Amino acid sequence: MSEGFQLASDSAVERFVGLNQILPCQYYDLSGGHRLTGEQRLMLALLADAINVYQQGALSRNTRKRLLFIDAERWITASARCRHAFSFDTVCDALGINPSMLRRRMLAWKHELRRDDEARAGTPHLRLKITPRSKHLSQRRNRSRAPVAAPAF
Repeated sequence: MSEGFQLASDSAVERFVGLNQILPCQYYDLSGGHRLTGEQRLMLALLADAINVYQQGALSRNTRKRLLFIDAERWITASARCRHAFSFDTVCDALGINPSMLRRRMLAWKHELRRDDEARAGTPHLRLKITPRSKHLSQRRNRSRAPVAAPAF
């Protein structure tokens, strides 16, 4: 009789808990989020770094930033034929990002940024450079000048 009671209570608990219990994989499927694997986290870090380098170097005059920008731009614009484990297309696919859309938006951003920079550069602005008088006129230049005769009136 105690076994029958035990079975009845276990099935009641199982029915109650079973209906209200959600596994982590079910929760993430319902909430739209998901956990990234180690490889995906590495790919996300690679993509985020490339985007940051691309944005920082687009208008930079710093040689190092320009070289990094060129390297990031080559990685982003590489053709889909040269796919490898960490190519732009492979990284985007692994993260569920449309690579061609991201590529187009990044290139459009760069062109818009350069267009705005050229428009800004077209506006005249003053540059003031103050140099000490001693550097402005050299000793040699002063000695080589012939005295200028005063005009006769």
